[in-house]
Amino acid sequence: MTQKKFLFCSCFALYPPLLRVAEIIARDHNLEGHVIAPKEFVGSPVYNQNGRFSAKEFNVYSTPLKLHFLHEKRDNICHNGFEWTSLRELLRKLKPDYIWLHEEFCGVIAQQVLWYYRFRKSQRLIAYAAINHVPKATPLFKIRWPFFSRSRLKQLLLWPRLNGVAACATKSMECARRLGLPESVPVMVNYLPVIGPEEADGEGLCLPWRRENSFTIGFAGLLSEQKGWKVLLQAVERLPQEFKVVLVGDGDQRGELESWLKRPGLTGRAHYAGWLPKRQLLASYPQFDVFVLPSITTPYSVEQFGAVLAEAMACGVPVIGSDSGAIPETVGEAGLIVPELDPDALAKAIQIMRDDEELRRRAAAWGKNRFYTHYNCKSYARSISKMLVNHN
Repeated sequence: MTQKKFLFCSCFALYPPLLRVAEIIARDHNLEGHVIAPKEFVGSPVYNQNGRFSAKEFNVYSTPLKLHFLHEKRDNICHNGFEWTSLRELLRKLKPDYIWLHEEFCGVIAQQVLWYYRFRKSQRLIAYAAINHVPKATPLFKIRWPFFSRSRLKQLLLWPRLNGVAACATKSMECARRLGLPESVPVMVNYLPVIGPEEADGEGLCLPWRRENSFTIGFAGLLSEQKGWKVLLQAVERLPQEFKVVLVGDGDQRGELESWLKRPGLTGRAHYAGWLPKRQLLASYPQFDVFVLPSITTPYSVEQFGAVLAEAMACGVPVIGSDSGAIPETVGEAGLIVPELDPDALAKAIQIMRDDEELRRRAAAWGKNRFYTHYNCKSYARSISKMLVNHN
């Protein structure tokens, strides 16, 4: 019997957790696995240069999946797709039976693949949905020339070809329907895969204070307005001196953060650790008594999942998040949720977490269970396989 073929296609195909999921799917179902990735792919610096998360893991070039690199090409609105001729020839050559597109179902790459398979119905094809802040679909007809939207027409023609959509949150599933994804296309909330404490390598952070005399709050992420680090520091200023905070990450607001740390209410209580490799961050999570992600909704962005929350939960750390985007769903019973942009509410939640030891214990246990049930690579691979391979 001929071995069936599985294709994983994404601009983020070499992102380690996703690549691990693709490997698990191919292995568990005895499929010949292939990956299409951009030739210009630049991985996150938190992972090592070969695309893996620690030196003890095999690198991307020894993966059992067969890698195919294609050039990306931008359209006139700066949307990225693959060079069409090369993509078409590769799909014709591979003839995959199962196709997992970790690309927005409304994005350019998804439309390219759907266009190729618009009259080919034997392949199972699922895409991805993360966007969750689009209010409504683009109308098909307009009052000005050319009187109809070609992109909207293409969507209406191509989206019914999908066999399913994997959403990273319920809000993303709802947004997909608002955008016009037909009811005939099933949507499953699969969340996202993250790596856990088994990938920790090396020593964690060396804190500049004694743990037994402090309650340490952790934060990790891009230093941007949307991640809400200023709200966190304002909350710490409202708390007694024994509350300390560690911030990990880098970004355009690094200089502003360093200025904030000189404020009288934060001197000696706030430590900026800079950028850390993922494996060191994983080793550092257990040093936090609570992990906080106070993200803010902006006109252009909203938290679609909050992977650092899931990582902290995997390491047994209770979490606190804002009510921005999908954070409440990601956290579940593993912590507390506060209104975004409210440092008083955040300070109160941190105080409650410190004072209630039983709450911390329950939240840590629920967080670990949620990680192994939904967020680790094996769980995510099972959920994708259910849509893609075990669909009957």
